[in-house]
Amino acid sequence: MFLFLSAGIVTAADPQPDSVSGAIENALPYLGKEGAWWITKKKCVSCHHTTFLVWAKELALAADFSVDPAVLDEQRKWIWTSFLGKIKPNPKTPDVQPKPGEVNGDRNVEGVSQFLVSPSANKAPDSIIESLKKIVVSNQDKQGNWSPGGQLPQQDRPKVEIQWTSNQWAELALKSKATEPIHPTHTWKEGVSSLTSEWQMLNLMLRPKNPHSLANLLKRQNEDGGWSWINDEPSDPSGTGQALIALGRTGNAKDHPEAVRRAQQFLIKSQTGDGYWETKGTKDRDETSRVSNFWGTSWAVIGLLETLPPKK
Repeated sequence: MFLFLSAGIVTAADPQPDSVSGAIENALPYLGKEGAWWITKKKCVSCHHTTFLVWAKELALAADFSVDPAVLDEQRKWIWTSFLGKIKPNPKTPDVQPKPGEVNGDRNVEGVSQFLVSPSANKAPDSIIESLKKIVVSNQDKQGNWSPGGQLPQQDRPKVEIQWTSNQWAELALKSKATEPIHPTHTWKEGVSSLTSEWQMLNLMLRPKNPHSLANLLKRQNEDGGWSWINDEPSDPSGTGQALIALGRTGNAKDHPEAVRRAQQFLIKSQTGDGYWETKGTKDRDETSRVSNFWGTSWAVIGLLETLPPKK
């Protein structure tokens, strides 16, 4: 039984809002409180409020921010237990019943993949990792695709890009934890056009040595230092965080310090006084919501942590 009686995060005194560390410190209490609320009240193993919650907290703990490791451990276990839990028949939807043996992760392969890509996977037992990998592998169709799940099908972007993004998350998860050859997928080809920073982030992480992957990401940086989630819109925390994650994880941040600095400054300046970032939804680009603000804040914090300057 998981209680999550507290957010499990304590910030240092007198945070510095004009610094990267200060922005992270200001955001952690918000993420901890909102994430714990989602798990206890919604009881839904969504990617935005669960996988991204522990991803951010794992990085923060490793960087010596004050994160309660016991609460993080409890939340991490709740997530993988939920992914592997069998779906129960819902009497309210008699026409949509689970398949024999179907588990929650089968309907959110992106969430499972994101957990496998995150540092939380390094804290999970090998048996759990193998079970989560089996979810990803078993849901690939004969054409090499994964059916978009979670939040992806309703997002306001071309369906082909939604499909390719789903493929990219799955391929990245299997590459990061591969113990056997991966089936070919349809995630990339020369000259493909994309609209979102998420696609560009995944493409660079999958193909870090391809010069086009890096160049295409960098050229999308806006004058204010941020990236937009989707082309031709103002910079936002989701797109900026995604770009920083890609640069940090592939080792390109050190080679492009000015791009990183400008992105970090954009996030520092656009953070609210309550520690979160206002973020438009990926389904309704005209509205913000509790979910979109949490997701955008998670992306921003993870991006800042992935490119956090080393301590002197």
